[in-house]
Amino acid sequence: MEKPALYPKEDPLARFNAMGYQAGNGLNWHFDRSEFTTTLLLQAPERGGVFEYRTDLRSDDDPNHDGVARLLRGEDPEVRVLRLWAGTLNVFQGKNTAHRVTKVQGATRRIIAVFSYYERPGVSFSDEERLGFYGRVA
Repeated sequence: MEKPALYPKEDPLARFNAMGYQAGNGLNWHFDRSEFTTTLLLQAPERGGVFEYRTDLRSDDDPNHDGVARLLRGEDPEVRVLRLWAGTLNVFQGKNTAHRVTKVQGATRRIIAVFSYYERPGVSFSDEERLGFYGRVA
């Protein structure tokens, strides 16, 4: 990864996340705040729940608003699909790579563990961010 060190998020609520997606649930296109994200798929759904991504859609110096708009309209030919099975460990640069999870279908939930890493120690969410993500501050 060509980084001298990476540090886990120190936030008490956000240092580790386990997410469960049931039928009809997905995750819209987004960028991560962390430099690197590691996911471990614990349980795959029957159908759907596919990880789609667009590498290097933006950079630290260029937000590429036009490119993001094309992606959101479904007009980006560089979107890729990564099929994950239970036990798949995925490490990716979510900071400048747009990604999403398509809606899950069927009775089996998609369950995934997420670990985020930063180039500096001590990163935490603000109370406002904790409230928005987790519905509580502590």
